[in-house]
Amino acid sequence: MAAAAEDRAGGAATVARLSVEALRALGVDTLFCLPGVQNDDFFDALVDARDIRPVVTRHEQGAAYMALGAAQVTARPAALCVVPGPGMLNAAAGLTSAYWGNARVLALIGAVPSGLRGLSTGILHDLPDPAAVLRQLTKHTGYVGGGIEAASVWQQAIDALISGVPRPVAVEVPVDVWSQPADGVLEAPRATKPAIDTDRIEQAARVLGQARRPLIVVGGGAQDASEPVRQLAEMLEAPVYARHMGLGVMDTRHRLHAYLTVGRDLWPTSDVVLGVGTRMEFPNVEWGVDPAQTIVQVNIDADELDRYGAGTVGVHGDAAEACRLLIDALGRHNRRRDDRTGEIAGLRARHLERIAYLEPQLSYLRAIRSVLPDDGIIVEDMTQVAFVAHIGYEHRRPRTFLSTGGAGTLGAGVAHGMGAAAAAPDRAQVTITGDGGMLFTATELATAVQHGINTTVLLFDNAGYANVQRLQRQRFGPDRTIASALRNPDWVAFGESFGVRTERAGSPDDLPQALEGSLAHPGPSMVVVDTADEPDPWPLMRLRR
Repeated sequence: MAAAAEDRAGGAATVARLSVEALRALGVDTLFCLPGVQNDDFFDALVDARDIRPVVTRHEQGAAYMALGAAQVTARPAALCVVPGPGMLNAAAGLTSAYWGNARVLALIGAVPSGLRGLSTGILHDLPDPAAVLRQLTKHTGYVGGGIEAASVWQQAIDALISGVPRPVAVEVPVDVWSQPADGVLEAPRATKPAIDTDRIEQAARVLGQARRPLIVVGGGAQDASEPVRQLAEMLEAPVYARHMGLGVMDTRHRLHAYLTVGRDLWPTSDVVLGVGTRMEFPNVEWGVDPAQTIVQVNIDADELDRYGAGTVGVHGDAAEACRLLIDALGRHNRRRDDRTGEIAGLRARHLERIAYLEPQLSYLRAIRSVLPDDGIIVEDMTQVAFVAHIGYEHRRPRTFLSTGGAGTLGAGVAHGMGAAAAAPDRAQVTITGDGGMLFTATELATAVQHGINTTVLLFDNAGYANVQRLQRQRFGPDRTIASALRNPDWVAFGESFGVRTERAGSPDDLPQALEGSLAHPGPSMVVVDTADEPDPWPLMRLRR
């Protein structure tokens, strides 16, 4: 790969050129970025890297959200580059979204001169301790203090990024270090993952095999375990429900798929619950674990194996690998069970009756589903139609419903979706956002036009932070709303001013045609829908014990 003497472009192996080689080693071909003086030498080296496309954004948060979307949709590393201080802090919301959204995002961040680190001199873009901030947003943070250590720092960073829990990694490089000669050799990134304890697999298989009414819950960590999860479900006759990015791991049309409310109905009567790639915070915190229940937790994050002290049988390892081992072991322990197709079908029918009042959200979701292919990507922002998608949309494949997970990041949607569209240009992509979140990253439409990113924004305008307004009315009274109404621009004129194909859809019946035109358009597009007074989905989504 990149030796100390020279890089593949034939230039001296400086820290800047070594950093470019690190991106190559990760397979990064797009860098979401906003240049600045602390990173000038790096970008000068990037000029010669014709295989890495810089996508320059209009705000550092946009760069971070785009990297998030690219990493989530591909399951591969994605990268961003910003300046220190305000640049890093602007990107922080995107990094915390990547932290909770299971994304391998590399943040390449400039730094003040190495000799001034931590002195709080107030030099341009200074912070007292930027690493202290980054350590809360990433699973690994490196600092290149000089050329002699550059290869070692980068090796640790790229190894960490592709290993273990999918979470961000950051590397800081001071302005005076980029041009220093880089000693050492950068090897191909080395992925490490925990060796799965076969005794734990056997224990989990015995518990699952003897279960009378097993239940499976999947999260974002199960996205690459879709097929073995399906096989386990069928062997166990176990219904499967999902949270956040676990949606799509089990095709909604499968006879054992359980919507969230169905999972809640089944929870109290399930003697064994298998969690795959999920923190299980929702059932543990909201529903409670009965002392008679046994939890089997499969997770690559050791901290999640028995977080709630419920006597979990924990299997530490990659979800797909662990599930395949469980399938093999279950053959020695699995009891016969009655077919549960009829039971689950009845509960699903009841679920559809319970959510039928959620109009027009459900009709809009059916319209979206009628247009998007099975591998079409939906990116959710924090808005009413997207909330209902958790319990009312037909999810058919993993990595087709992208979310910020536990971060719940309002306003990420436009840029988040652009990153997914840039990384998967052959797949249809729609971002569902509301007027409350739209203007957080709406200026990145200029980036989409400049770089020809074929993203579609579906904007629902209810003239306010509707979720906030609803909670204010419910808790304090109908005349007690405050700071939650919005005055918006003319959205069609707004979109067209960027060169974005923009039109309105007046109803769910109008939406399929509008979306078809937008998705067929070779460039960014937007469809605007005026809504009001959408009914509340949360009583169904947060069913407490």
